[in-house]
Amino acid sequence: MRKSMREIFKTLFLVLASVNLGISSEMLPLGVVFALGFLYLHWRLEKPTPLYKKRFAYGAIVPFALWWVVTPEVENGISPYVVFIPAWYLLTLAWLQKRSLGRGGFEAFVIFDGVAALLLGMFQAGRAGGILGAVGILLAILAYRRTKTAWYKYGLFLLLIAFFGFTSFGGWQYWKNHRSYDGRWGDDYYERNRVMGFDPTVSLGSFSSNYISKYNSQVVLRVWDKNAPEYLRAAVYEKYVGDIWKLPAKAKQKLYPAYYRIDYPVFELVDSVTRRENVRSVWVQSALDNFGFLFAPSNAVGVAAKNADSLDFYKTGIFAGANGTRGDWYYFVDNSADAMVWQMPYDNGDSAYLQISWSHKPFVDSVAIAMNLPQKDSLLDSLLNGDYEKNVLTVIYNYFVQNFRYSLVVPGVRENKGDPLRAFWIAKEGFCEYYTTLAVLLLRHQGIQARYVTGFAHPERNNDRDYVVFRRYHSHAWVEFLWNGHWYFFDPTPPMEPGLFSKLPIWSSWWEGFNGRLARLLHLVKEGEWRRVVDDWQVVTQGFLGNPLVYGISLLLLLVILARRLLKGNKHKVRIKMDARVQSWVRSLDRAEKMLKRHGFIRQPGETVGAFLVRIEPQVTVTGETLSALESLREYEKHRWQ
Repeated sequence: MRKSMREIFKTLFLVLASVNLGISSEMLPLGVVFALGFLYLHWRLEKPTPLYKKRFAYGAIVPFALWWVVTPEVENGISPYVVFIPAWYLLTLAWLQKRSLGRGGFEAFVIFDGVAALLLGMFQAGRAGGILGAVGILLAILAYRRTKTAWYKYGLFLLLIAFFGFTSFGGWQYWKNHRSYDGRWGDDYYERNRVMGFDPTVSLGSFSSNYISKYNSQVVLRVWDKNAPEYLRAAVYEKYVGDIWKLPAKAKQKLYPAYYRIDYPVFELVDSVTRRENVRSVWVQSALDNFGFLFAPSNAVGVAAKNADSLDFYKTGIFAGANGTRGDWYYFVDNSADAMVWQMPYDNGDSAYLQISWSHKPFVDSVAIAMNLPQKDSLLDSLLNGDYEKNVLTVIYNYFVQNFRYSLVVPGVRENKGDPLRAFWIAKEGFCEYYTTLAVLLLRHQGIQARYVTGFAHPERNNDRDYVVFRRYHSHAWVEFLWNGHWYFFDPTPPMEPGLFSKLPIWSSWWEGFNGRLARLLHLVKEGEWRRVVDDWQVVTQGFLGNPLVYGISLLLLLVILARRLLKGNKHKVRIKMDARVQSWVRSLDRAEKMLKRHGFIRQPGETVGAFLVRIEPQVTVTGETLSALESLREYEKHRWQ
């Protein structure tokens, strides 16, 4: 009776799994078909039990794969078919295994496939489906439990089922609540997946989303160089019109691949410069959309970008136009003493770097007066050795430090939408974009060519890592100014207050280290770096094989192996000789037993030769044949232990 009840529980469990999957996937008729199929097997209407054939299980993949192909896509969400199609396939496997139990089908596979289908069927299950699923799990426990099983094992099993059920239900709730998205979700998606402030045209304040959003600690770049620069450039702008910074209108030149570094085409500023001995390459990994800019330091002499057939190089020294807007690339830096000779000069200045729009000029004039900026060729300038540019920079920076404070929000910007720079000046607080923009305009006002630069600054360094990290809140803006024929950077932003950005927990740092190592490993495997390792190993191997000492050692080892083989061969011959003698005694015994069998004397299974001889010797009628047989048995018993 217990066995029959178990069989009933097993069938009910599979029936409930079928019905529940049909309800949650909105395919109840298909669920009913499977339920009837399991009931059919319960009464074993198909006799005898058919043999399990794997070709049915493998062949079932084809219709399910076609079903997968024709399913519609779900925009901005998780398609439920990702869950339901595998669930129906698992239920099919459970039926095939159940159908052939004892003839290739196994109960363990029926349990596994049935429970998996039941759990997956709870992905979109409502309250009724949840109850059916819970009842199905209890039936599975009753059907497949073992006698004398400890109670805590049932508890652990139920906890495991509850965890998977909660995960499934939570996934369904998330999908249900995100099938239709409002404008806020769209803004959040855009903010989460793109770095702000690096567009070809950027408005003042565009960096704010990198500082005040919930994603401000997100890793954007990993630069695989412990000596990575403090300032990593992305874009350099020349014109400030209508509170918007713009790139130069046209690229200075179009760069084409000079050669390939594994799968990465290399774009050089000067022919063959990246092949020089003192030029090192640095791998940069990007996690977010960078608008096609390849971040690199100001002294980069080239870049290598995968899947790019050409790049735009601007006179400000930036690379843009890569096909991929995220991913990874390399930049090349010349560390030699004559690097300035090999580095292509970006430009010798331009009137655009002195331009101030008519709408901003009155305001900039008033700020220059308020700051009391020194005038060129003034008495103060002559007293300070004529270092005019340095004096202007010092005055601007000191004024900001003494009168302004760093803030992630600029009060009054919304009220002064038409002039955010004026709102910054009035509020005396703000972040890097505002300080840099005003500093550029003030330098231009004083006749010093200057431009606006965006990128990342002051990376997160860790001695235990081979790379540095730039997070969203490391995005920055600073100034480049022309002095003595070269461009130099100037950061006018005052230091931020300690604790402005919350300190990351320890586990976050550990997790980032794990992600970094994993990214490097995948890079080595996926992007072809392993080929270089193979090439290096080939060079080492060739040098090793070219050494005569290697061949001498190899010959000595060969002689040792041959000597051991010869010794083993002699022992083997002795063993063969002994085996032949034993075989002759076995043949003699076999002949004797056959002779005695003709006279009605048979050795019983398990009976020794000696016992057989003692039993039959008094009964045997002596003839020539029986006498010879008995003599063979005596000789065998005498010599079998020798």
